[in-house]
Amino acid sequence: MPLKEPIPNFVKAMGHRVVSYILNVSEAEARLVMQDQARLNAKQKDTLSSYIQLCRQMRAVAVSQGDIEQSFFHRLPLVLQNGQHMFTVWRHQNGGTTPVVNAADPLARSLANVAAELYPLFLVKAGARPHLFYRASGHLSAAIMHLPSQKSLYRHFIEDHSFERVFETIGNEPSETFGHYADSKGKRGVITLSSLPAALLINSYDLMRIRGPISVDIFVETVLEMLEIARSVADGEVAQIPLFVGFRNAALTDFDALDTKWGTIRRYTPAIAEYVLQLPSQMAKRKDSGFMLESGFAYAINVGDLLEDDEWPEDVMEAESDKVATELNITLCMAMCFLEQTPPFVAPEWAWHIDPFSLEGAKQIVDTVKEANEPVSVTNSVLDDLESWSLLLEDTDSTGIRLAFGRLFSAARQPERLDGLLDAILALRNIFGAGAQAENVAQAVSVLIQGDAQEAVEVAQMLTQDWNLILSGEAWWDAEEIREKTNDCISLCLTCLHHLYLKFPTLVSEPDRLNQIITANRESIAS
Repeated sequence: MPLKEPIPNFVKAMGHRVVSYILNVSEAEARLVMQDQARLNAKQKDTLSSYIQLCRQMRAVAVSQGDIEQSFFHRLPLVLQNGQHMFTVWRHQNGGTTPVVNAADPLARSLANVAAELYPLFLVKAGARPHLFYRASGHLSAAIMHLPSQKSLYRHFIEDHSFERVFETIGNEPSETFGHYADSKGKRGVITLSSLPAALLINSYDLMRIRGPISVDIFVETVLEMLEIARSVADGEVAQIPLFVGFRNAALTDFDALDTKWGTIRRYTPAIAEYVLQLPSQMAKRKDSGFMLESGFAYAINVGDLLEDDEWPEDVMEAESDKVATELNITLCMAMCFLEQTPPFVAPEWAWHIDPFSLEGAKQIVDTVKEANEPVSVTNSVLDDLESWSLLLEDTDSTGIRLAFGRLFSAARQPERLDGLLDAILALRNIFGAGAQAENVAQAVSVLIQGDAQEAVEVAQMLTQDWNLILSGEAWWDAEEIREKTNDCISLCLTCLHHLYLKFPTLVSEPDRLNQIITANRESIAS
């Protein structure tokens, strides 16, 4: 029996996932429902018709009020029946279940049950926003306020030993109970009792979506994980908040996820790409040209009497530098493993910290390298090499050539500019610790590479001349010539790093490594 009326386009625009939830069908089946190609039983058809009718009625009210999107999406979370949201009621009518958490911890129990109740609202796309509460936490706070369990939820937050130090002012209403905080990333804000549950749920949904698998059970588990992070931070401890970094120009082809010393590396699934990238032009590409890293980021907050204290624990102070070091190590490992293929630079393009208190997404776009036409493929066959190089980098003191890592990345971002060429030459000189003795770099290159090193030596000699021409103002190359020189220098740097780590790991951070490499060759000849 077909539906009495076709599904309106504005209802289709709200997405298939909420339909999947309320009808208790798979996402694939829900997509067919949206195309009027699915076989539904009588109860499911009745539910779908009720859903469409509800949306029509609320849209009509929104039109009459002159602000269609704001009014519609603000009212949708408030549709309750006997204390349950209508979406949950419909799911139960179609044989679906929702998790019930009976934990001894009263706050965990209350928050988890609220999360389960409101989960389907996160599945609603709101115009250009990926979910109903994206940058609209007020809608979620209002929805929580209308639940029968809201008073016990707020009471459990106030009575929780971890959060009692956060709320410096206790008022008669949740919005009047608040505390100021400053976090280790430099952000200052206010935590209110009315906004805290919403922040935990929104950040938990972000965390679940970035990781990939989606379900109400996973959402509840993630909310409990985020609650424990929030408690640790509220207690004044340093917590490892989830950090995600997206890389371009390499794809995982034989596996979906891989645990590494840096964290968990994941390929982009369609669901992850949809949520993280949000740009259709990138979503299709990243399946075969990118991957994500999930790791931790040391995070802490100060509240109350410590609000103005700018003394942070050492691991918090080093969190950003550790993140950068990890990104550079991954970039270098990829370059070393695929050196003979003259690979494109595998580099970060975005980073996303998920802390428990922020009400705005912390995704940051990174100024990165250009997208390669032919990204490298990380297959099972290169995993041993990746592990070997990661261990070698970990076991080697690389502080002396950190400048080279950063300058190489900078050069790869702008290879057609003189700044990029200068960065690449600086990287080469830093690799050898060459200051006043820069003219000896070519000799060190010949020692380091050996064998068929003539071309590399000629490039090194040319770069010495290029450096002088740039500084004297006599460099008149066009963009394509500069690009060629920069890429030649980057390739030479990576080759030299490859040999330096394998042949002279103890000299990597030795200040006099240039002379010692040259001397090592003389001693080898003498012996």
